[in-house]
Amino acid sequence: MNQEEKISNKFQRLREVISFFKFKNDSEFAKAIKMSKSYVSEILKSEKAPKTMGQKLEDNLGVSRKWFEEGDGEMLLEPSVSQKENSTFIGEIHYPLEVGETPFIDLGEGKYIMVVPLVNEYAYAGYLPGYKDPEYLEELPKHTIIVDKHHRGQYRAFEIVGDSMDDNTKESISDGSIVTGREIQQHLWTSKFHTHRFKDYIIVHKKYGIMTKRITHHDTDTGIITCHSLNPDKKRYPDFDVQLDDVKQMFNIVNVLQKR
Repeated sequence: MNQEEKISNKFQRLREVISFFKFKNDSEFAKAIKMSKSYVSEILKSEKAPKTMGQKLEDNLGVSRKWFEEGDGEMLLEPSVSQKENSTFIGEIHYPLEVGETPFIDLGEGKYIMVVPLVNEYAYAGYLPGYKDPEYLEELPKHTIIVDKHHRGQYRAFEIVGDSMDDNTKESISDGSIVTGREIQQHLWTSKFHTHRFKDYIIVHKKYGIMTKRITHHDTDTGIITCHSLNPDKKRYPDFDVQLDDVKQMFNIVNVLQKR
């Protein structure tokens, strides 16, 4: 079975899920799986399910991720009585949030869930014109990480597209992984980036869009950074320079959720 057939079969299973649960419209389905209506509409229009859909269906509807991804087994998972009895409501987030506010859910014992907007593969094209729009950011799906304190600053999560940062080592950031980054405010770009502490960055470029790269040099006099890909194929992924005047946003990567 080729890749196109796999994508088509997975989308057909998504249609089966929607039909089985008798969702009346895109909005009802989106609410059930905790995604924005606009994002779900885009998925159904493109007829291509994102990599995160299987986990969304399993977490929110009890649909087997293995069945959705591969077509094996039954659609619905067997309910776990012990899980239901031991589950605890940990809180919820009320929107809209204040501009620049990162929501946290207190888990107790000094642990918090930090909730950040997720720019997934489908959102790449719309991010550049919408990255300053609070309504656009609110519509994005969300990504969560567990932290030990409230962190200040602007955070975004990005789904990695492509293998430019994959060298088959523990430092790889492989295709489909989700990285969380803290924005570096533009007035700080005239000072050297802390590349000794944060090696890898999300760069939102005016022309080239969203890029994930390791910065090997930052010339503060000229405002030029040198970008490096971990993939050893330098014919495909050579090092290159970027003028910071051509960049809209910079994020240092603070967390990586690798796709297995």
